[in-house]
Amino acid sequence: MVRSFSTLTLLVFLALPMYSQTPGADSAKVADPVQTLIPHGELHSGGFGALVVKVGAIDGQTSVLFGGRGGWVINRTFVIGGGGYGYTDMMHHNQNSVADTGVSFGYGGLELEYLISSSNVVHATVMTLIGAGGLAVMRRYPYGPDNDYNTIYSTSCFVFEPAVNVEVNILTWLRLGIGGGYRFVTGIDAVVGAKTYDNSTVSGLFGAATLKFGPY
Repeated sequence: MVRSFSTLTLLVFLALPMYSQTPGADSAKVADPVQTLIPHGELHSGGFGALVVKVGAIDGQTSVLFGGRGGWVINRTFVIGGGGYGYTDMMHHNQNSVADTGVSFGYGGLELEYLISSSNVVHATVMTLIGAGGLAVMRRYPYGPDNDYNTIYSTSCFVFEPAVNVEVNILTWLRLGIGGGYRFVTGIDAVVGAKTYDNSTVSGLFGAATLKFGPY
């Protein structure tokens, strides 16, 4: 009798380690409690190309920049991409304070965007551009055609541009965004005639409209 009880007790103790390694208990022990920026598991991705129009002050007057951007969308939340934008007032040189001159400005770079609840019809995004650009001041030839210019000053510059947008899902592959931001520019410093060109010439607030094409 005692021997039978001892044998039964020994079998119970031997079975305990085996029970503790059952799939349910094991998964509870190895579950990762750390929350990460990009969650574990299957990665969903997509992409888009977009047309962009920006409106803001350049060289003291309201100006329109045209450009485009594209990006890789991770889990409908993070966007890694790039964009480029440009402006010129060569056709309106008589509006400038320095006679017969025009300004050309362009920039582009890396763009990072965070999509907030992007599955909702209306949602918000926060983004930033980090890149480089160039400014050129040109003068029209006195006896040439209106589109014949020579460069009298040019420089490269650094551009940092944060922005926020409200985006509408029109279709699963078509989205319209309206927003604005601020363009920070450094590296511009020149005097042409009686006019000074500096960072404030192209820095400042702007509004933007973006039309995205692509599923994500």
